[in-house]
Amino acid sequence: MHTLSAHTKLYQDFVGIEVGAYHTIIRFYEAKTPEIASLNFDIYFEILVDYTNALFEIGAYDKHLIEATKVINFSIEHNIQFYKGEDIYYKSLFQKAASHFNLLEQEKAAYILSELIKINPYNDLTIRFLKKCKTHAQPKYIKIARATSIFLFLTAAVIAAIEVMVIYPFSPTDASLFLSLRIVTLSLGLLILIGTFIYHRYQVDLKINKFVKEMRAKKL
Repeated sequence: MHTLSAHTKLYQDFVGIEVGAYHTIIRFYEAKTPEIASLNFDIYFEILVDYTNALFEIGAYDKHLIEATKVINFSIEHNIQFYKGEDIYYKSLFQKAASHFNLLEQEKAAYILSELIKINPYNDLTIRFLKKCKTHAQPKYIKIARATSIFLFLTAAVIAAIEVMVIYPFSPTDASLFLSLRIVTLSLGLLILIGTFIYHRYQVDLKINKFVKEMRAKKL
């Protein structure tokens, strides 16, 4: 009876925490982890889900990944798909992908999002997020284009320095030639940088749209 009373008080203390008080939820859980783990599963799962969500909301992404994996595993083991009106399995995986993304682990995030699209190829938020992950990735040609653009910008700066310190004082008639050269060099650098990004974005959209189309066809 004493243990039951203590467990009841523990749960009452938890539900008494203000909604959105994420730091309070985290402190509560971490201070009473052994007691919470001894509660019956339904109550334990409720507290775990709120704790996991709180970690995500405050940006504790490393910790969140660990706890989100627990939530996902429990949802599979106990056949829990919907929890408090939400698809807890889908939501937990989506948040896990977001944590990977915020930790600059785009490949891991993209893999999870691809699997979610296989589950539900009609979720626009997941599709847009996958495109964002793939756009943030750095294929080799993007790195080469960026390095080339930086080189051209530095070259333009050198041309400008020569123009100001040498050409104007000693041969002002040639200044227009150096001005044109500087403009062309800068323009070429910008064209490579912007053009490569647009091409990369186009390729990402093309591949993901094709993937989504294939997944929707399978659902039919």
